[in-house]
Amino acid sequence: MTESFDVVVAGAGPAGSVLALRLAQFGKRVALVEKTGQFGRRAGESLTPGLLPLLDASGLRERLEEAGCLSPRSAKILWAGKSRRADTSGFIVDRARFDSVLLDAACEAGVHVMRPAHIADHVFEKSWLLRLDDGRPLTAGFLADCTGRTRMLAGSNIQYGARTFALCGYWCNACRSTQEIIVEAGPSVWYWGALLDDGTLSAMVFVDASAAKLRQYERLVEDSSLLAPLLKNARCFHQRVCDATPFVSTTPVDEHSIKVGDAAISIDPLSSQGVQTAVGTALHAAAVINTILDRPHDRDLAMDFYYRRVTQSAQFHATASAGFYREQFKACPTDFWRSRAELPVRRALAARSRDNEVLTPGTKVRISPRVKLVRLGASDGCHIFPEDAAELDGNAVAYVEGAKLRDLFEPLHNPVSVNELIARWTVHTPIEKAHRILRWAWAGKWIEPAGDTH
Repeated sequence: MTESFDVVVAGAGPAGSVLALRLAQFGKRVALVEKTGQFGRRAGESLTPGLLPLLDASGLRERLEEAGCLSPRSAKILWAGKSRRADTSGFIVDRARFDSVLLDAACEAGVHVMRPAHIADHVFEKSWLLRLDDGRPLTAGFLADCTGRTRMLAGSNIQYGARTFALCGYWCNACRSTQEIIVEAGPSVWYWGALLDDGTLSAMVFVDASAAKLRQYERLVEDSSLLAPLLKNARCFHQRVCDATPFVSTTPVDEHSIKVGDAAISIDPLSSQGVQTAVGTALHAAAVINTILDRPHDRDLAMDFYYRRVTQSAQFHATASAGFYREQFKACPTDFWRSRAELPVRRALAARSRDNEVLTPGTKVRISPRVKLVRLGASDGCHIFPEDAAELDGNAVAYVEGAKLRDLFEPLHNPVSVNELIARWTVHTPIEKAHRILRWAWAGKWIEPAGDTH
């Protein structure tokens, strides 16, 4: 007998479980197909505080705190030749327990979990016709691919960072003298390590593709000035190699399917925001799917919203990581760091700098003629709806500091002084925010000198 669902979600990692949970909260009939019988150790044990608002939005934060999944940690960092400590760097989690809590929440919300199972065949003919590996047939109006880098759905990716692999290992009997997360840059590698709650130390070495040889792992760890002392009497009992190259899907969504989490975007591991990005895409995807199923007339708006969010996230993380890589490259100009810093540097140099351009109260400015006032999709958490926005060179922004950008930009057809501009903006936002928005708009070239024709 064929079971029918509104949505079938493939993969029960954080992206899949949060997506399934949200769709069930929206009243959708959801099936979640997971290939593993139980969760085990996996990369992504470090979470940043930015994940907490996303957990709040899906009602998961309290559940995870009660389960003891969020262990706050500071970090010890050796980067660009300088040592420092970060007191609020984030959390360390037991991924097996973390992922299980998310899946249990989805089950309690009414998600139909099929595990262990995987989708052996899928074809779209007015609806999705799916067959599991045990022969069970399913139908669904929408299919979500949350299977990670392996991906179930077809499509190409754009690589937006250097080819990077992680040599991963777990160590028992490690020194417990520190609970800090370790981040360290070497001449042609960088390291991450942390003591897990069960006493195991997780240590990763990030290398170029040409150096991704597991037999080199323990030797490279010995070269680390921060990790090696913790592992003098330890034994490595599990090793693996993982592709950590940043990429983004060129087709993250269409009329009947969507890619979520690592199937859509994989960010640079330096940020430690992989899980956060997976959960964020899941929340956006849930609103997009809900819109397509409930309001098909807004389908294109919803698809454009998701595409923009995914690509903008890729650009944001690429820029942020490149800044740290440039710092290290200045201190250690090897080919390894050059490959991670050179391209962003060239892009930055290609853009005309405004470092020497000074804004004074009397400076005449105008909105760049390249700025377009557009209508884009925005999310209220449940659906995607039309929203006024401003767009510059493909980058669309609806709000800055809580002020609607279109309201600030639309009346400014003619050049005005900075004083007059601030006075107009204070109708919409407090003067302190108006000044901050002006600095942001100036730095991003949304606003330019009135005599600038370039």
